[in-house]
Amino acid sequence: MIGTLSGTVDEIYNDHIILNVNGIGYIIYLSLQTLNFCIVGKKIKLFIETNSNSRENTIQLYGFIDKEEQQCLRLLIKISGISYKIAISVLSKLTPEQFYSAIANEDKILLKMSGLGTKLVNRLITELHGKISKVKTNHYLIHEDAVSALINLGYEKMKAYDTVKKIQDNLPSLETKDIIRIALKDLSTL
Repeated sequence: MIGTLSGTVDEIYNDHIILNVNGIGYIIYLSLQTLNFCIVGKKIKLFIETNSNSRENTIQLYGFIDKEEQQCLRLLIKISGISYKIAISVLSKLTPEQFYSAIANEDKILLKMSGLGTKLVNRLITELHGKISKVKTNHYLIHEDAVSALINLGYEKMKAYDTVKKIQDNLPSLETKDIIRIALKDLSTL
């Protein structure tokens, strides 16, 4: 098993990179979140998940810039019907924080936006709702009232969520009305 790989990014593709580690080029599949950190010629350290498929006699490496994303993938692949490919697709559209919040709040719309069908969304919520608290969701829960208010004002759900999350990270003790006020100011400058 490989825990981490550190090396230089040789090539970047739409779903993977080739990471040069002491002259050996590893093909490592990444979410779009992690892919955005990659620059050709830049040194990078990735946490690695290994998927060995005995039927196809293949081994695939999946890389993560942080352990939170890796932990989220591990939760996802335990669910029947979720492959590594589907899990990476979900993590390409949702950050771990967004995913955990969607599960905790049973937000089927946000989960469907990540490319999952209705049955998988229901299975995810049913099977992970209780486990999410073990992954410290308190850290991830955001002011849903602020997000809802921004959506009702016509802002896209993901944009509203990201804006509220950013404000909360910088100013964690704000009340909902203050978060909405700052979010509207931030969103109007974009």
